[in-house]
Amino acid sequence: MTKRILTAALAGALAVTPFAATPALADGAASTRNILILGGAAAAIGITNYNHKKRIKKAEMEESARRQASYKAYFYRKYGYYPNPQQVHDWYVHTYGVEPS
Repeated sequence: MTKRILTAALAGALAVTPFAATPALADGAASTRNILILGGAAAAIGITNYNHKKRIKKAEMEESARRQASYKAYFYRKYGYYPNPQQVHDWYVHTYGVEPS
């Protein structure tokens, strides 16, 4: 059964091939215009994606800084001195399971 399906698909592909080989008729102006329009759209999408990722990273960094500052204040109230950077890092990794950004 599978051989019949594959044979039919191959025969169909070979039957369509001569029609697909004809060159497209287009003038240079339309081609250039389409390239410019699509290039501009791609650039706009790229800029939008970049700005979105940049905003997300900034929010993550602000959240990380807020968490670390909160822990430093808690530590100072509890022990009377500020934790060293390694203690803050260890606490952050232990609590949130990721490296601080």
